[in-house]
Amino acid sequence: MPYFSGGVNQIAEFNKTLPFVQIKMDNMSILAGIPLVFIEIIPYFIIIICGSKMVKYVNLHTGFDQNMKRLLKQLTETLIILAVVPFVKHATILILLVFSSTYTSNNAANIIRLIIFVWFHFTPVFNPIVCILTNKPYRNAVFKSIRIFPQ
Repeated sequence: MPYFSGGVNQIAEFNKTLPFVQIKMDNMSILAGIPLVFIEIIPYFIIIICGSKMVKYVNLHTGFDQNMKRLLKQLTETLIILAVVPFVKHATILILLVFSSTYTSNNAANIIRLIIFVWFHFTPVFNPIVCILTNKPYRNAVFKSIRIFPQ
């Protein structure tokens, strides 16, 4: 996020073990956040377009046996979900970020931004979970290990 007319000020009273850094930002207009939103979201549009082309390619080449088709379909679904989940997460976070900059006070907006930026780092946690839940052999192994037997 760009620093608008301000700097960094460390607040020692917030937490002694993890100092809170306050970034002074004036109320940002929605137009100022559009380049940030565009830069964050455009790669996911490209991934979704490439994924849809891959689905068409797999469907056109039906020379594989049934097991291979099933595995390719499962892989394609996994890759599409791996593109859609971060896209939705980033879009939601960016919308919250723009509205927190525009409609809240500076101190409340800084706390919201801190939570949002920490949330950005959870994408690598979601990717393996998506892979485990969408691939049947992994899903069965995980459910067996925690003694859950889905029907």
